[in-house]
Amino acid sequence: MATSPTKQQGFTLLELMVVIAIISILAAFSAPTFVRQITKAKLVEAQNLATQNQSLVEEYILLNGKFPAEQAFKKLVQPLSDDSIAKSIAVTDPSEATGNIVITLNENTGIKAGQTITYTRDENRQWHCESDLNASVLPPKCTSIATTSEGN
Repeated sequence: MATSPTKQQGFTLLELMVVIAIISILAAFSAPTFVRQITKAKLVEAQNLATQNQSLVEEYILLNGKFPAEQAFKKLVQPLSDDSIAKSIAVTDPSEATGNIVITLNENTGIKAGQTITYTRDENRQWHCESDLNASVLPPKCTSIATTSEGN
């Protein structure tokens, strides 16, 4: 019996390079979207902290008739964990019924150290949010005050 020569099958180097190039192009287009989604997910913790502290402030105002000063707020707020997205939480500009809760953020994916989210309580007991983060990662109803030169 005569055996026929076997033909090797496989991919050529050129075919493999084309596939790798296509995957690289797809990854380059999707990477910014992934970073934005990771940043948004991290900011959920900051939103939860803000909601908790807004409730504490509202309760304080009900009991004391005014927005808490920094020392009173420090007694209300729970300590942050070491792995928290928030570096610190503070109140600024307290008056009778208005003031700000400022959450200063730690450095993380898509977030620079020291960036803030500020929740402001107005005379009508409404909370408003503004931040120096890029608008594409902020929660709905939160305004970005970031300059266009920042590359978040």
